[in-house]
Amino acid sequence: MRLAALIAILFTSCSWSVDPSAIEREVSNRLQLYPAKTTYRILIVPTVADVRAEHVRIYGKPTRAPAFYSSVENLIVVPRGCRVRVFKHEVGHAVVEAYFKAPVPRWLHEELARRCESD
Repeated sequence: MRLAALIAILFTSCSWSVDPSAIEREVSNRLQLYPAKTTYRILIVPTVADVRAEHVRIYGKPTRAPAFYSSVENLIVVPRGCRVRVFKHEVGHAVVEAYFKAPVPRWLHEELARRCESD
């Protein structure tokens, strides 16, 4: 089974039906960045508290973010019921990471991801 299909099933079972491939295409179009290959993973956790626990596990420090993208693990972490605009933001980080070969400054990463949020 393709990753996108598996992710779609997970989102459907969480009462949040979204097509991750469609979101990624939308984000790429908005940013005008088309990586040859994106291979990030998505972890859906029950609550925002679980998102924050994952952040501590990965980075060893707390966050107030409701979701995040980890370049360390190439992983998007979102809670069930996550807003689509928040998910788009995190996919924006994954697309930026996949597109550029050199590290992107944090401020630019955030600005590009913010551009992905609107409908």
